[in-house]
Amino acid sequence: MPAKDTPNLKQKTLFSFLTPKNVSTPAKQTAPVSASLKDTSIPVVTLRSEQGEATNRSAQKQTPSASSAVPSVSFSSSSPFDAESPLTEVDEADGGRDIVMLDADDEVEVLATRRGKRKIVIEDSDDDVDPAIFAAPIRPAQRTSVPIRPPKKRRSSPATSRTAREDDFIPSESEPEIDDAHDFVVEDDEDDHEAPKKGKARGNPRSSKQQGARPAPKPIPTSSSSIESSNGGGGGNQFLTAAELRAQTAKANKKSQEECFDFLRDVRDRSSRRPGEEGYDPRTIFIPKSAWASFTPFEKQFWEIKQNHYDTVLMFQKGKFYELYEQDAEIGHREFDLKLTDRVKMKMVGVPESSFNFWAAKFLAKGYKVGRVDQVETQLGAEMRVAKHGNSSGGSGKEIVRRELNKVLTNGTLVDPELMVDDEAGHCVSIKEGENNTFGVCTLDAATGEFNLCAFEDDVCRTRLETLMRQLRPKELVHCADNLSIATIRLLKTVLPGSCLWTTLKPRLESWSYEQTLDELVKLYPAVQDSADPLVIEGRDVSGVPHAIRSVATETSATEALGGMIWYLGQLNVGKDLLTMRNFNIYDPMRRGTGLVLDGQTLAHVEVLLNSEGTDEGTLLKLLNRCVTPFGKRLFRLWLCMPLQEVQAINARLDAVDDLMNHPSFEGTFGRATKGLPDLERMVSRVHAKTCKAKDFDKLIDAFRQVHKGFILLVEESQTFSSPSVTDLLRSAPDLSPHLKNIQSMYHLRDELLYPVSGADEEYEKVQSEIDGLEGKLSKDLEKLKKTLSFNNLVFWHSAQGTKEIYLVEVPTSFKGVPKGWTKSGGTKSVSRWQVPELMGTIRKLKEARETLKETIKQYRFRLFDEFDADRDTWLRAVRVVAELDCLFSLTKSSQAIGEPSCRPQLVESDDAFVDFQELRHPAFLSDRPFIPNDVQLGGNREKIMLLTGPNMGGKSTLMRMTAAGLIMAQLGMYVPASSAKIAPVDAILTRMGAYDNMFTNASTFKVELDECCKILRHATPRSLVILDELGRGTSTFDGMAIAGAVLHHLATNTLPLSCFATHYSSLTEKRHPNIRNMHMGTAVDEAERQLVFLYKLIDGVATSSFGTHVASLAGVPSGVVERAEEISKDFAHQFEKKMASRRTSTIPIDLQADFAYLVKLATDSVKLDEDPVRAREVLAIIQRTAAMNL
Repeated sequence: MPAKDTPNLKQKTLFSFLTPKNVSTPAKQTAPVSASLKDTSIPVVTLRSEQGEATNRSAQKQTPSASSAVPSVSFSSSSPFDAESPLTEVDEADGGRDIVMLDADDEVEVLATRRGKRKIVIEDSDDDVDPAIFAAPIRPAQRTSVPIRPPKKRRSSPATSRTAREDDFIPSESEPEIDDAHDFVVEDDEDDHEAPKKGKARGNPRSSKQQGARPAPKPIPTSSSSIESSNGGGGGNQFLTAAELRAQTAKANKKSQEECFDFLRDVRDRSSRRPGEEGYDPRTIFIPKSAWASFTPFEKQFWEIKQNHYDTVLMFQKGKFYELYEQDAEIGHREFDLKLTDRVKMKMVGVPESSFNFWAAKFLAKGYKVGRVDQVETQLGAEMRVAKHGNSSGGSGKEIVRRELNKVLTNGTLVDPELMVDDEAGHCVSIKEGENNTFGVCTLDAATGEFNLCAFEDDVCRTRLETLMRQLRPKELVHCADNLSIATIRLLKTVLPGSCLWTTLKPRLESWSYEQTLDELVKLYPAVQDSADPLVIEGRDVSGVPHAIRSVATETSATEALGGMIWYLGQLNVGKDLLTMRNFNIYDPMRRGTGLVLDGQTLAHVEVLLNSEGTDEGTLLKLLNRCVTPFGKRLFRLWLCMPLQEVQAINARLDAVDDLMNHPSFEGTFGRATKGLPDLERMVSRVHAKTCKAKDFDKLIDAFRQVHKGFILLVEESQTFSSPSVTDLLRSAPDLSPHLKNIQSMYHLRDELLYPVSGADEEYEKVQSEIDGLEGKLSKDLEKLKKTLSFNNLVFWHSAQGTKEIYLVEVPTSFKGVPKGWTKSGGTKSVSRWQVPELMGTIRKLKEARETLKETIKQYRFRLFDEFDADRDTWLRAVRVVAELDCLFSLTKSSQAIGEPSCRPQLVESDDAFVDFQELRHPAFLSDRPFIPNDVQLGGNREKIMLLTGPNMGGKSTLMRMTAAGLIMAQLGMYVPASSAKIAPVDAILTRMGAYDNMFTNASTFKVELDECCKILRHATPRSLVILDELGRGTSTFDGMAIAGAVLHHLATNTLPLSCFATHYSSLTEKRHPNIRNMHMGTAVDEAERQLVFLYKLIDGVATSSFGTHVASLAGVPSGVVERAEEISKDFAHQFEKKMASRRTSTIPIDLQADFAYLVKLATDSVKLDEDPVRAREVLAIIQRTAAMNL
């Protein structure tokens, strides 16, 4: 019979077997069966409930003879038969269904859900069946007739046809236990296959839920002699063979193993807090003791690491793959569609070992932390360790290989070049906020191992903190829980990029206190014994601590910020490598006197690092940074964020630029010396951390040899330079020759490994000698085998990968003299490979010796790295010289690229700052399209403040940005795009430009304006450049005008900085002040056509109008609206003049009245003059001159 009929055959044969031969089976009929039940012998099929209870459907009036001749077959209700089924007659009076089978020989369709198995209970009076089984009486039941439907063809099992025998019936795992010992289960079609994977629901749409709830029928009582289930399951297990019972037990065990761990169903942290509860720590997970007892050795190894890094995607090395388990596997499957596999109780995805960096970079780009867990030994190494030291678990079982957390990768602490997306520094910043707006900050560039510390007291707007964050743009922020104020958090969320990772530390436990940090520093950097100059802080000798740390050790906030950073790096398993470099510095971007200060607002408004769209297109960094080395690019960014202020330093840099421009061949020599250089600065750091690859180390040595040769050539060529700047820089480079010779004499590179030269390492030579001896012995043994077998075509074969299969004897397949003791281990069509028992002992020793050699070479590589790292300061000084020379070439290239006119700025030593640019152009528009130059003069022989008016789109903002950019370029030490430039350097550029709100800080547009204005009034000095664009437009006309007028007067009379003050308030131009000069952007107007022609030219005087309605027309506002706006504007201007005239109560201007009030306060000692006598005299002189002009 075909295989597809197997299910029907099983059922058909079963009923034929159970029906006595003397019972006749009538033909099919559609008439009601209940009427003729007493006179016919028809099998009665009764459905069971899911609880296994059988419903007795036999009629009480049925005679014993009739009932004994009618077998009753009971099915579970999980095999739903419809009331409309044409095959059956159904009675639902007592909550069940009776199915009367019309012919035992007919094919019967049995429907079953996938949730349960069909259970068939045979009730027969045949003498072969124990009568005790049928102790309970059979109740009558009323029956209703339904039409009979033809049987459907069922989907068959792929198994071959079988007769109905005991092993055809396999019990279900999902059925509840049945008291009836004579129940047995017929499996669904899929039961012959492997159980489906998790997550795929099995069920029939016509389930018991869809049929409605029914009362559970009572089970048929069974005698005590009923056969009990062998495994406590359903009562049909007496029909199973022993093999099938074992298979059933194995399947049940497998299902229980596939269920996830209980502690993953109710996740809690180490302190038993659930997600969402206050204080929940997502980095840890609580694992009960009972779970530890049930873990396999590998599961224990995994969860020992995972329990402390639950928020980290751990990639476990297993052979040639890195595998992710449980929720990490689900992340990999969800984010990148990696194939998810159920592995016992742990879901798993895997990636090849060779693509670790590729996948780690993908996880990092999604904002995840990635932990790398490496195998620190091979299986052979584990066996050798067990043989030497015993099993770590104390048992005699097989030992798994040791795995250790290598490091945890985060975007802010990357050191591997394959994971870095650019050459820019990726900073991790630790912040600690103290009282009265004091901050301590520790920043780390992990790729170079450079720490920077600073402590400062900030203003209400957190100007210093904002400047620091905008300059660094950190990729990771570490802070203590409940430490940062709401205002600080709002600022950080506004300034930091959206991809920045925030890490919160627990107070004291993780974010160390001041005392805890000092204790840890003393442990990390112990004091030198018998130090002549011990330094004691809080009773601790910190003389061994790096100087930069000691300089801020008295600052609580800075020290605690460092403590949080140290703890965090320890958690990532990178702290030791970074802290032992002792590369600590002090960094304060707004420290006056060291350079031109560009605060956070200025960096954003002038578009120094990023433009308004968050990219570098059109920024000064993009335009000016033309460095060719990675470390040069990073240094140039620092130069740009903090230009020079001292005239001597600026002129020295300009002299170097002139020399480089006048000697073009020098650039060629430098290009050859730096061609193909790797990132030396980062590679030196990796050597210290012992993470540098062997081939990369060899490239590093070659690169320094190339740099050394380049220095010699550059020094010789620089002798003809007119200034000593470049020559002095090159001569400051260290002599690398002896250091290079020392390192090169210690190793040679072979097979991407660093081998010691002859005589450099005794251990290596000892092990290598042992290996040579074993290999020689094996060669001799092969010759003996050839003689013994009288066959010379024997060769050794080795696997191309790994060392598991080595020294197999390879013989042609035609050779028939292979000894019986040899074990075949593979081969091809033409050759066979054999393991020779006589050689296995020697081969084992050889494997162990090679494993020892690997470890010996590894340890020697570390010794070589230590030797190189001993001269780390020397290598880094050479890198610094190359970086500075690269930055000078960048300034030279940019000076040549700005086109004509361009000039070298003339720097002047002066007590007062001033700016005088002739035909100045904006550097961002030099190559895109023609740009109209302008003359800008502030201070010196002209007024310090330029009050700028003109129409919208007239070029006011561009003019002010151009002035700031020209000043930055001049003090950076390069040529400027102007025909002439004469400046006295400024100490800071402070800006307030644009109109925008800030929802993170809960600040409206006007509030943002006033915040930025407040910073300017607080920090500006007579040597600063201030840029104010349309102050006061975020509020009502009168309030805005009043605020703008008051700020303008304060700047012109009291603060006295160089200023560009743009406004649309025409009343401000009526002021007569000796320090204010009215300027406007020229415009040609066609009143008839209501058109504007922007001239973009800076002209003396006041603009006749702001031409707002003309700009509205230019923007496409309907003409009717524009005409109505013009009428309203004229009427408003007239009413405003009348109102202002009516309010004048004195002929003395309001500003002059304010000056008189100030003098009165001075006379009464209510206020004090500025401590700077020069500034104090200038303020009084300005007041005097203002009075003279207005009276």
